[in-house]
Amino acid sequence: MRFIMKRANGVGLSANQVGLDIQLFVAEIPKQGKRSKLYAIFNPNIIDASKDMRPMEEGCLSVPRTHGVVSRPWEVTVAGFDKHQKPIKIRATGLLARIFQHEIDHLNGIVFIDKAQNIEINTAQNEEVNI
Repeated sequence: MRFIMKRANGVGLSANQVGLDIQLFVAEIPKQGKRSKLYAIFNPNIIDASKDMRPMEEGCLSVPRTHGVVSRPWEVTVAGFDKHQKPIKIRATGLLARIFQHEIDHLNGIVFIDKAQNIEINTAQNEEVNI
């Protein structure tokens, strides 16, 4: 999954996006000149979320050339299991929190455009279509 995510220049990918019937997502934020951390979380659940909601533009590998503004909690705590089946709990903020929420939405059958405002679709001719 990491290979597919990186090949598509993504920062997150859920198992159901690639036809796997398991509750798993991977996430990785590239860092300039530093080794980035790969997160692989099985059976993830958001167990806490801040009330601080922040809008930010999102895109998705499942909905190519489409972007929209989604408001999400700035901080979340996600519980799940690592690749060794050990329980984990991660407190994430900012972009990482957003990626975790986006991928958990996928696992629950929700795509970002279900929540987005100001959706823009870039056509093959680089024209923008606003919805």
